[in-house]
Amino acid sequence: MMKFYFSTSTCSTACHIALEELSLEYTPIEVSWKRDLNVSELNKLNPLGAVPVLISAQGKTLTQNTAILEYLADQKPSAQLLAGNGTWERSETMSWVAFVASDLQKAFTPFFQVKDISQSETAQTEIKDFAAKKIKTFLDHIENNLAGKNYITGNQFTIADAYLFTIIGWTKWVKISTLEYKNITNYMKRVFDRPAVQSVLKKENMLDYLQ
Repeated sequence: MMKFYFSTSTCSTACHIALEELSLEYTPIEVSWKRDLNVSELNKLNPLGAVPVLISAQGKTLTQNTAILEYLADQKPSAQLLAGNGTWERSETMSWVAFVASDLQKAFTPFFQVKDISQSETAQTEIKDFAAKKIKTFLDHIENNLAGKNYITGNQFTIADAYLFTIIGWTKWVKISTLEYKNITNYMKRVFDRPAVQSVLKKENMLDYLQ
């Protein structure tokens, strides 16, 4: 059976959602730095000390959301969380996964590490303002691409949605309102209401995720 190392309120929620959507058998192992829960075990598996980490049934270790999401989706093609190899639909989904990982998620980093970047309160404010502007640019992009769709690539929920939903949810923590974005607001509620997503948010104590 697979083992899945996760931490609540992190990007690992995306893989957690995928696992539940696919109804795959796995053992969830929570990591908490505040409670020193399974931290040393995580560090042995991933020297970078980051979640998510997936241990396959064969004992192999996989890190990084993009890799884990793709691997999980391929374990159950019938669930259609990712189209088959060589298809346009697969590449489109992976393009959105890459966007979330490389652009959207990284844009939040200044909010979470601003005190490590500068000790000046004035500089911290400027850094966060710059990051907020960047995030809003990405939200505009997402809003436009959701027009006429239930999910980011069309009417089929994919691993890209598991990841996109997870990171858009961070806007609440950094006090960036998404309520002005009609398509995003409807999208977030639609994903939030999925049974698998509800199951994960309940397990991670995040049922207040929506704005």
